[in-house]
Amino acid sequence: MKSFIFFIIIACTLALAAAFAASNDQLVDFNYLIALDSFKLSSLLIGAFVSGFVVAAVCMSLFMMKLRLSLSKFKRKSKRQVVELERLRAAEIKG
Repeated sequence: MKSFIFFIIIACTLALAAAFAASNDQLVDFNYLIALDSFKLSSLLIGAFVSGFVVAAVCMSLFMMKLRLSLSKFKRKSKRQVVELERLRAAEIKG
C-alpha cells in the first residue's frame, strides 16, 4: 500500500512538471559567469530545482554520515561500559 501511494505521488508530480513545462515555453536570457545564453523558462526552473535538490541531498547525507559515526562511537563505548559493569558485578559476588 505504501509503495502504491508513493507511485501515485510520483506520477502526479511528473504530470504537474509536464504541465508546467508545456505552459512555460518562453525564452529567457540567462547570464552565467562565462557567457549569456537563451533557455526556456521551464528548463531553467527545473534545473534550479534539481541542482538545489542535489545540494540538499549531499548536505543531508554528510550530516547523516556524521550522526551514524557518532552513534557507532557511542554504541562501542556503551558496550565497553556494559562489559566492565558485568565484570565488576561478578567481582563483587566473588569478593
